[in-house]
Amino acid sequence: MGPAAPLTLLAVAVVAAMALIPMMTPAPRGADTPAADFASARALAHVERIAAEPRPTGSAANARVREYLVGQLAALGLDPRVQDTTAQRVWPSGAHLGGRVHNIRATLPGTGGTGRVLLVAHYDSVVLGPGATDDGMAVATILETMRALTAAQAPHNTVEVLLTDAEEPGQLGAQAFADSPDSGDRARTVVLNLEARGTEGRLVMFETGPHTAAVVPNLTGSLPFTTSTSDEIYEVLPNDTDFTVFKEAGFTGMNFAVVDGSARYDTPLDDLANLSPESLQDMGNAVLAATRALGAAELDLAGAGEITYFTAFGVLLRYPQELGLVLAGLSALGLGAVLWRRRDTARPSQVGAVSGLVLVPVLGSAVLGWLGWQALTLVAPAYANFEFGDPYRPELPTAGFAVLGLVCCAAWLRWVRRRWSAPVVAAAAATWFAVLGLLAAVLLPGAAYLFTWPALFAVAGLALLPAEGSPWRPLALSAAAFPAVALVLPLLVVLLPTVGLALIAVTMLLLALILLPALPAVPRIPRSALAAAVVAGLLLVAAGPLTDRTDAAHPAQLSLSYTKDVDTGATALRSPTPAGEPWLDRQLTGAPETVSETFPGLPTEPLRQGPARDAVIPVPRAEVVEQTAEGEVRTVTLRISPAEAEATAMSVYAATGMTSVRLNGRELPAEDNRDAGNQWRWAMHYVAPDEGFTLTVSFRGAHLPLRLVAWGATVPDAALPARPDAVTWSAGGFGQTQAVRQLTL
Repeated sequence: MGPAAPLTLLAVAVVAAMALIPMMTPAPRGADTPAADFASARALAHVERIAAEPRPTGSAANARVREYLVGQLAALGLDPRVQDTTAQRVWPSGAHLGGRVHNIRATLPGTGGTGRVLLVAHYDSVVLGPGATDDGMAVATILETMRALTAAQAPHNTVEVLLTDAEEPGQLGAQAFADSPDSGDRARTVVLNLEARGTEGRLVMFETGPHTAAVVPNLTGSLPFTTSTSDEIYEVLPNDTDFTVFKEAGFTGMNFAVVDGSARYDTPLDDLANLSPESLQDMGNAVLAATRALGAAELDLAGAGEITYFTAFGVLLRYPQELGLVLAGLSALGLGAVLWRRRDTARPSQVGAVSGLVLVPVLGSAVLGWLGWQALTLVAPAYANFEFGDPYRPELPTAGFAVLGLVCCAAWLRWVRRRWSAPVVAAAAATWFAVLGLLAAVLLPGAAYLFTWPALFAVAGLALLPAEGSPWRPLALSAAAFPAVALVLPLLVVLLPTVGLALIAVTMLLLALILLPALPAVPRIPRSALAAAVVAGLLLVAAGPLTDRTDAAHPAQLSLSYTKDVDTGATALRSPTPAGEPWLDRQLTGAPETVSETFPGLPTEPLRQGPARDAVIPVPRAEVVEQTAEGEVRTVTLRISPAEAEATAMSVYAATGMTSVRLNGRELPAEDNRDAGNQWRWAMHYVAPDEGFTLTVSFRGAHLPLRLVAWGATVPDAALPARPDAVTWSAGGFGQTQAVRQLTL
């Protein structure tokens, strides 16, 4: 194809580099930063106080952090107040949730605007980790943002702070706020919720509420990475944050998070040492800029429509969502017209045949990724213990998978070009983008732009296709590669740490898809080069387990639970972690067994188990307060509380047969809400249970079996030998204690 083809590929590479430059995090700023600006150094001082230790809801550490936050907001003159209440959330599938929460609210009055910007982050942490990023970084960002706002001219609209409690067990604090009578005017409030899904990386605005045309354009100045595609994806995922509750309650706004570095997320390693100052600065820059823009806007959201939006080359691009369907239709019509015009060089039968064969490299890359992950977990079983799919050092395997994906596409191109011309391959790629654009415009309108713009560029390139031998011909044939790379590659950079190596097949599939438009410009690659690339890719993948060794900074992650059957006095250690970690293997000497009938809070699969020394842990206690009967229906009121030690939560599991349930006097659905393969078909959890709670149960029949569970924060030191520095708890919720008691009403 001459020298023009490599130049075209070089141009595509330049566009890719330009698209990735804005994905870099900004440099942190020091304490001498001007008062009206955000400084990560000032915010880090707050994180140091907030994330000194785990602070789950109801703990003494949680109360200490709350006192500190109230003091900091008061020092800014914001008159903070604490919402002390009980709340509950209902799930038709899964355990219902209740508990006592303490939300912190503070207000910076506007100068006359009728709108409100609500800055939200949760100050509780998981039971086992100090939560420096989740969500200490976000809380510190809000404190520093409010300090910067008070150091400058007051905003036009009111800016309110809401630091929620009990987000980790299930967004109870957000629910308590949404249920309160003074939660405010939904039609004039924009929520900015700050979260973490990792410990580093660029800030991502990944979810919005309704009326995006009035909300998203306020991302000005310091832009996070954002795309309406992530909003579409998040809608179908089983994930929740506080923002989920706000959307359900009729609020709109934007949800922000850092997503890279998930290996330490929700573990004891989510500490100050592993928090990225660059990510903190990135979050602060974006949130302060958005708050100021929203603070100056007229926040009347009624009538505002929906937009497609995305960042490209550091710029926020947007247009009405309805335009996406128009553009998709134009790309399909334009492609049809061009194929008719070019039917002499790209016959429909040929284009159709190659279009079908496009599935080979796309699906082949995905299969390679899946097989590669299976091989990795066979060679390095510890990889499967990372809750969110990524080990500490995923870079080398990721690079290896990318090389193998490139080889898969290049080998396919070498085979296809033996029979079909470059225009046929370009037309086949354009066909896929046009079809996917139409489908997305109807089913996932926020994601349609990823396919529509490459399709439009492909149509333009084929329409203007120069004659054979022209130096511009490769550029025209690969025109779709430029928007494909610019739009999809940054999304892949964000998606990869979100799904991790465990789902590398997904990112390899998308990588193959964006490589398709560039293939017509790829010169014929010798077999020896392809073979060398395969070897290089395999070596890079294999280098991951060889270099990702465990040590105190990168410890092996495992799950372990200390269980006690109060009725029999039996204690044991149990774990779903496979064999392979020597310290854990020494503790778990018994044969695996399924114990979810006795311990319904544990997984239903067989668990490894071993003996455990008796230790003082929280145990469940129940007192019958009242009993009544009306016909066949009995009603029993119980007072349930922990005994012997402080509990992080308590659970109640019941068999089928209840007709009504009231938690602290409030109705809960009595229908079965879990299918665990045993008699415990209904469940509820209660957090911060030290003061106890009241459960009133009505049921038919002579008896109703209940299973009570008390949860403790950590496996007691007296229960097992000292844990080495190169071992830590995983994010799966273990490293805790469970004590159970049977109760028959």
